[in-house]
Amino acid sequence: MSQELVYSLVDQRVDRDIPNLQTLKRDLERGTDEIKLEALQKIIIGSLNGEKFDSLFMFIIRFVMPTKNKILKKHLLFYWEVCPKYDETGKLKQETILICNSLLNDLHHSNEYIQGATLRFLCRLKDNELLEPLIGPTRECLNHRHAYVRRNAVLAIHSIYKNQSHLVPDAPELILNFLAAESDSMCKRNAIIMLIDTDLGMAVDWLLGSLNLVESMESNIQLSIIELIRKASKVYPQEKPKFIRCVFELLSSESSSVKFEAASALVTLTNNSAAIKAVGTSLIQLILKESDNNVKLVVLERLDNLRIKHEGLLDDLAIDLLQILSKYQHLLSSLLIFSFLFSFIYTYNLTSYP
Repeated sequence: MSQELVYSLVDQRVDRDIPNLQTLKRDLERGTDEIKLEALQKIIIGSLNGEKFDSLFMFIIRFVMPTKNKILKKHLLFYWEVCPKYDETGKLKQETILICNSLLNDLHHSNEYIQGATLRFLCRLKDNELLEPLIGPTRECLNHRHAYVRRNAVLAIHSIYKNQSHLVPDAPELILNFLAAESDSMCKRNAIIMLIDTDLGMAVDWLLGSLNLVESMESNIQLSIIELIRKASKVYPQEKPKFIRCVFELLSSESSSVKFEAASALVTLTNNSAAIKAVGTSLIQLILKESDNNVKLVVLERLDNLRIKHEGLLDDLAIDLLQILSKYQHLLSSLLIFSFLFSFIYTYNLTSYP
């Protein structure tokens, strides 16, 4: 059964002529890198708009694929993505094996950015016949000396495992071992996200073995751990006390994004009064610390929701809120914010002075 092609409509620039096959062939065969790039851009846009350029496939293989121009190579990846790779019967065209050879060469390229871009392209490739020969080199890229290549290798393996799990059946174990040995924070973050998505139990086992290290980890890893805890707390309720303790520690993070996400996660994990007060204190600290007024308003709204949900628990924080009144009066132009602060402090006064 043939695959149905779905096209995107891309507006062509008015200063460009409608592509002519003979002109495109000439530009691809004899043009400079700049002319070839412009021709390839026309072919990509035309393909997205539903034009048929099947006769140009071998010209691109012969005259564009051998290029060393990095921009042209990147556009070549875009072309591999949009070019029709199946015949009328739904079978992969014989010529597409040449695409596989090109990708293999780029995965072994001496330039790490070309390797990384190729690995990112593999995230969008769904063709089993094309992916199968690329699995070995992709796995090898996990041990590359450049972190840029390694982090993209994790993304590629994540995508391949989700769409064609039989090609990398041991992907979760592979990434778990990678995570144990890796030092780059972005690589570790990508690995954690993959484990959350593909094997939550394995991700939880890793977290439980690393709880004493979480507080010293980089902020991007801490954010992925908070996401892991959000999902794992529903599936592994017996581990919730450990998760709560971990998130509680992250409230003291120097990173505003980690502090905010930890506060948001903690209120979904527990109704303990001490935890709710700690969340309220952290949100007030964020309001006082952040310079972006939009961020302040978002955090104030979150604090107001917390006050309404846990009535009376945050009354002791009214004195801290007075700092917001004195320091950020320009924010009080919002009636919502003024109403919130007034009701908060008014309630505190009523309960403190009978």
